[in-house]
Amino acid sequence: MDNDTRYVLLAGVSLMVGVVLGTGLGLLMAPQSGSRTRRQLKNMMEDASERAGEFAEDAKEAVTGMVERSKKFVV
Repeated sequence: MDNDTRYVLLAGVSLMVGVVLGTGLGLLMAPQSGSRTRRQLKNMMEDASERAGEFAEDAKEAVTGMVERSKKFVV
């Protein structure tokens, strides 16, 4: 994996972490009951987990595609 791919993956992961933390803090500061906030946090974490899995699959496909294209230039 070259440096450009690592930077793209790092940026994507950093963005996801920032979104999750920002949303979580926003929910914790919201004026609502604790049980509702916990339920929202649970749903948010499930959604984030699903999105992270999709992102990982997309990243894997992108890296695989780059490897396949680079093989054409090497051979």
